[in-house]
Amino acid sequence: MNPVLKVGEQIAEVLVRHRGLGWKAAWREAVALLGHVGIGEPEKRARQYIHQLSGGMRQRVMIASAISGKPDLLIADEPTTALDVTLQAQILSLLKNLQQEMGMGVLLVTHDLSVVARYADRACVMNGGEIVEQGPVGTLFTAPQADWTRRLIAASLPQTPPARTVSHETPPLLQVTDIVKSFPRRQRLPFFPPERQRVLHPTSLCVARGEIVGLIGESGSGKTTLGRAAIGLIEADSGAIFFDGVDMAQASRAELRTVRRRAQMIFQDPYASLDPRMSVGEQLAEPLRVHGLRQGDGIAARVSELMTLVGLKPEWAQRRPAAFSGGQRQRIAIARALALEPDLLVADEAVAALDLPVRGQILRLLAELRDKLGLSVLFISHDLQAVRQLCDRVLVLYLGEVVEEGPACQVLQAPAHPYTQRLIDSAPDIHQALRLRDTA
Repeated sequence: MNPVLKVGEQIAEVLVRHRGLGWKAAWREAVALLGHVGIGEPEKRARQYIHQLSGGMRQRVMIASAISGKPDLLIADEPTTALDVTLQAQILSLLKNLQQEMGMGVLLVTHDLSVVARYADRACVMNGGEIVEQGPVGTLFTAPQADWTRRLIAASLPQTPPARTVSHETPPLLQVTDIVKSFPRRQRLPFFPPERQRVLHPTSLCVARGEIVGLIGESGSGKTTLGRAAIGLIEADSGAIFFDGVDMAQASRAELRTVRRRAQMIFQDPYASLDPRMSVGEQLAEPLRVHGLRQGDGIAARVSELMTLVGLKPEWAQRRPAAFSGGQRQRIAIARALALEPDLLVADEAVAALDLPVRGQILRLLAELRDKLGLSVLFISHDLQAVRQLCDRVLVLYLGEVVEEGPACQVLQAPAHPYTQRLIDSAPDIHQALRLRDTA
């Protein structure tokens, strides 16, 4: 979307160009389309800019723009990859309803097989630029013929890791106690202090050494804010944060520098977190130079090792980020976060953009680093299958508050809070999706 045009203007522009409407008629139709795709207060939203809308609303705006020309075919390229599970279910149901209402064909491009199982009529499986198998969804998922299809299905099925015992007798590596965070709202009147919107209510969490803690919740629940505050990237309004016994609020510059090396973050958006002007190798080498962990040829060797670790060819280190896909960029971001061999990794939607085999590879890598090096991870994700497969404990965040906490198998199999149950119901696995499809 164009960031300098209002939402309604962008949709109206399509209507003027392709349907020959006058501007006033196009504006009225744009407002009607926003309402049609489930956006509340469409007249107000039409006058807003795209940055003022949530992720789910932005995707609905894209759908409104796409159907404004009354197409015969709609190509939906990963339409829900960056959305949480409840928004994902809403957007996919909207697409299905529009497809039936308008009688159009939909080509749904996705790496989420449960989405295909729930919403598609037929499926084509691609590998290496070729279609290796195609057929009705029910047949393809219950009796796959191609090895690649079987691998994808196996990678999509729920996996429960063996039970692990994490010692909580020693002090935790990360202890967050009753932190509160708010952000200023838009100031409408001068000379008056701006109103503040509280994003985190008194919230606490701890991460033990060698423990992987999952943090789940809808968009806007405060997951990213909590993760960033936990390692000092943003300052909390109140509360206490201790990293390996160091009070982050009272730490000296030398102590903070050490924490910066020992606590790393994988950011949600690899397009924004990588510098487009630097080669990948330069970006992986930079933290090694800054912290003096490698010198000379040792830096190049470590860069090659990191590229191999995340499944990329070492010779690609000379390329800039623009030469890579979104999933490959996320792997580069993961490699950079691991470059300093941190004790704590805050992974903010680290595998959301990755296809199934690569996602499985990264999850196995994190588990191996936990087992071999005692790596601790705060795993922020809306992918409940990844959380189930990787995490020891889970915290459920709702409107800035932890509403449920416990062992991953317990929380995800027998949730105590209705909000947790709603999240689980919104993210069926392949077999559940096929059953939902049959009963729809």
